Amino acid sequence: MKMFFTLCKKSEVFAVYALTFLLTASAYGSDVAGQYAPSRVSQADAPSVAQGSTLVTHAVFTMTNASTGNRVVEFSRNANNTLTLQGSYATGGRGSGSGLENQGAIALALSNKFLLVVNARSNSVSALGITSSGLVLTSQVSSGGRLPISVTVHGNLVYVLNAGGRLGGTGVDNISGFRLSSVGKLTQIANSTARLAAANTNPAQIGFRPDGTGLVVTEHGGQLIDLFTVNGSGLPSAHRVQSSAGRGPFGFAFRNNSQLLVSEADNGTSSSYSADTQGDLHLVTGAVSTGQWFTCWLAIAPNRVYAYVTNTGSGTISKYRVATDGSISLSTAVSARTQGGPLDLTVSPGGNSLFTLTTTGRIQVFQVGTTTGNLTLLQTLQGLPAGGSGLVSF
Repeated sequence: MKMFFTLCKKSEVFAVYALTFLLTASAYGSDVAGQYAPSRVSQADAPSVAQGSTLVTHAVFTMTNASTGNRVVEFSRNANNTLTLQGSYATGGRGSGSGLENQGAIALALSNKFLLVVNARSNSVSALGITSSGLVLTSQVSSGGRLPISVTVHGNLVYVLNAGGRLGGTGVDNISGFRLSSVGKLTQIANSTARLAAANTNPAQIGFRPDGTGLVVTEHGGQLIDLFTVNGSGLPSAHRVQSSAGRGPFGFAFRNNSQLLVSEADNGTSSSYSADTQGDLHLVTGAVSTGQWFTCWLAIAPNRVYAYVTNTGSGTISKYRVATDGSISLSTAVSARTQGGPLDLTVSPGGNSLFTLTTTGRIQVFQVGTTTGNLTLLQTLQGLPAGGSGLVSF
């Protein structure tokens, strides 16, 4: 277990305001080098964010998770699927300074108008407006617990997963709900905080069922999956807990409203489930091995035919094939090798590119084969902090 924690997180202390990103891009054998000093953007001098603002059309975001001040790093996504660094923006909170052992530290909201970000050390969650002039901090509120690590959104309803149990003492693992307004203001929902199966389960991710009627939480430490029903007022109810098919449930994604795929870190496996109308899970395919070490993060391609998982301990990405009934089979054990252990990953909405964040502070860009789903390296960006977390694209 200690080896897993070492591989799935890597501590690095640094002064983020003095950080200079050295970006080295390798595309089809060519190298491009450049430097960028992150800028400070305050609410006072940033452009306003309002409903109907002019927005960025294609972008990728990650966060530094720095203990001295968390920042979101923005990249534009070019027509050839490569990335160009645009800037970095303060979230108003502080990160943990090391890996969060999580999936979903950042999330897109309200048709890509806003970005939601957890600030682990500040016990807060921030909302930033996405504009053509950069990101604008619109709200920062308490996360409803301690050590927020994952955030999910459905419409204007937001839920945060707090891993306070890791801190010991009176800390507990819980979830808490919020409403996000059209101008990016977060407001906590009264009586929306609910505890998980135990005080310290080492949870990894929270996510909405696609229709918004339920929430799923993976408990890596407890080998369990928490299920909550979400009622019409946005409150969690009918808390159920079921055992994971594989050891160490970690990342997950819904293929559709009734099919869920979950990665399992401890033995390098993944499982698939069907979800009934009440939101309860029923095993379809259990613990399919990648043959790799520490299968942590998971993403499903937009065509819903392939799912990709990152194997942090092996420095590889594996590919599963997903059948129409939700059953999974290993398609390619090593679909790609990465520079450092791969962490978060995301597939572009068009399905033609995959992005992954690594333990060595890199983002690597892969072209996705149209019919085969095979991965081909396009670009490597380096110079990000090793403790960074979260990756989303649109």
